[in-house]
Amino acid sequence: MLKKILFIIISVLILDSYAQEKNTANISQYDISILTIGPGNSLSDAFGHSGIRVIDKQNNFDIVFNYGVYDYNAPNFYSNFVKGRPIYSLGLNNYEDFYNSYVKQSRQIIEQKINLSEYQKKLLVNKLITNSREANRSYQYNYFEDNCSTKIADIFNEILEKEIENENYDLNATTLNSYRKLVYKHISPNSWGALGIDICLGAVIDRNISLKDELFLPYNLKSYFDNLGSLNIKDGNLVETNVIYGEYSDYTENSFSPVYVILILSLIIILITFFDYIRRSKTTILDVILLLITGLIGLLLIYLWFFSNHIASAWNYNLLWAMPFNLILVYGLLKKNKSKWILSYLKFSILMLLLLSLHWVIGVQVFNISLISLILALIIRYLYLIKYYSIRIK
Repeated sequence: MLKKILFIIISVLILDSYAQEKNTANISQYDISILTIGPGNSLSDAFGHSGIRVIDKQNNFDIVFNYGVYDYNAPNFYSNFVKGRPIYSLGLNNYEDFYNSYVKQSRQIIEQKINLSEYQKKLLVNKLITNSREANRSYQYNYFEDNCSTKIADIFNEILEKEIENENYDLNATTLNSYRKLVYKHISPNSWGALGIDICLGAVIDRNISLKDELFLPYNLKSYFDNLGSLNIKDGNLVETNVIYGEYSDYTENSFSPVYVILILSLIIILITFFDYIRRSKTTILDVILLLITGLIGLLLIYLWFFSNHIASAWNYNLLWAMPFNLILVYGLLKKNKSKWILSYLKFSILMLLLLSLHWVIGVQVFNISLISLILALIIRYLYLIKYYSIRIK
């Protein structure tokens, strides 16, 4: 309720001041700046945050327009998130409250004052107020294409369109970066967060992206405005950058390395397979666990690709090792009378694992480094099962 009251009061007063034509042609009403917040301690905060600070000197307001507002208690929030349709909104924060909340988290705060013309400032404030209205403030969040950073980039690029064009700054120019490469700059590939991202997101995030695409990261947005500030826009005085709190600190995980955890599990698989070979036996429980886990992961990947709005989950070749049909193989292996199709499926699975390796080598998709030992262990296990069943299935 307090937020709604604050929103109404601020909106009315700013719009009122905007509408009034005062004799203040030589007096700046607004100071506009972009705030960049450093990484936090959770995966959701690993990439930082951005907001727009507006100081209205005539009405004595200092507020932050924040495109990163979401409500866990909103109806269907979690189901919408799973479906790839999370709803975020543009919120208003008192600057002091905004600042103190990140100081308490020991997260760096950088302010970039953007020296727009008075007309551009009023145009920007009007856009923000319009977007803050209840009918307009909600949007469907997308972690790469529509987030707290891209929203800010779009607004300022529209305001500064002519100046950017005059400097021949091509935002559509292709870079050598991909979304995945940029993600790795903020979270280590040898982390559980990166493992989850690398399994769930497909080859579409390995293509080279444009300069504009890179602005999905708050610190890339900050660097972008630093670059604009080095050009001749506003006689080279477009941007004034200051660190107003703290030092940059990367997001880190305080847990066991997934590379070592999966390596140990893979060695266990290989060791059990070796003893099975010596005893000419088969550890059925191992195969059931492997096939259930990989099959269930495969079902998740199929859902994300074909039945959700997570567009970054498309063309996910992790399905070459995590195949949903492995669940059917579990049934086949537990049957008393084994069918010949089991051998054919195991041979097909090895081909898929080799194809995955080829995709990795030629750069179709980058897979998580933790999977190297697992892929090797699966190949060894499947080869042994082919040998085992070849003399038992007629």
